[in-house]
Amino acid sequence: MDERQKLMEQIMAYDFCMIDLGLFLDTHPADANALNDFRTCYMESEKLRKQFEEKYGPINQRFLPNPRCWQWIDDPWPWAREA
Repeated sequence: MDERQKLMEQIMAYDFCMIDLGLFLDTHPADANALNDFRTCYMESEKLRKQFEEKYGPINQRFLPNPRCWQWIDDPWPWAREA
């Protein structure tokens, strides 16, 4: 597995964790441990996203490295695997 794929899988794992914890927090909003875990997953996901985007380009449209040019489709899609 190359570094790009490894980073993407780590981001997806943290994002999945955030979705799961978000659903739990919908019914247990005062659970301090779950809220702390959610924050931890969020911070790790953001750190990994920044790493990925600095090396490989945008993961989604919220990253705009050049405000004068739309670069979203300049590179292969983040989930596209080389054949």
